[in-house]
Amino acid sequence: MVTKGPPPTTAPGKAVTGVSRKERVGLFIHRGLDKRLSPLGVWVFRRTKGGIAKPWKVDVLLLTTRGRRSGRERTVVLQFFPDADAMIVAAANDGGVEHPGWYFNLKAEPVARVEVAGRRIPVRAEELPAEEAAAWWQRILDRAPSYERYARATSREIPILRLVPTAEAS
Repeated sequence: MVTKGPPPTTAPGKAVTGVSRKERVGLFIHRGLDKRLSPLGVWVFRRTKGGIAKPWKVDVLLLTTRGRRSGRERTVVLQFFPDADAMIVAAANDGGVEHPGWYFNLKAEPVARVEVAGRRIPVRAEELPAEEAAAWWQRILDRAPSYERYARATSREIPILRLVPTAEAS
């Protein structure tokens, strides 16, 4: 099930809706740069074994999925939120109107691979049920407040997924 979680808030109980024109343009540019610079981000991540994100105190992984139509491997850089051995990711797509391509790839084939701190780990993706997703949404906002802006920028619900390590090769 997909969820936005509870309404984003600026203060307890005060819901925030919509984004300004400036924020919308900024998110549009950010999505475009993400798409065009993704191969560079993957290269830098691999060269630094994820160390590039340390100054920002952000947990980052590479997610490699198989394209649902092309069958080709697709790798993207994503922020994640640790959950014991698993990793939580939000299909926010920088507040875009559509879910990111990797989300659709995981829905078609939930087996994937992540790279974290120089280690390659086969994973199986599972979408969180609504109640658990809502709880994680608040944890995500606590750790990465920019996700609140993504939720305001889109009318779609943002799926929350758990990437669970598996013993099988991907």
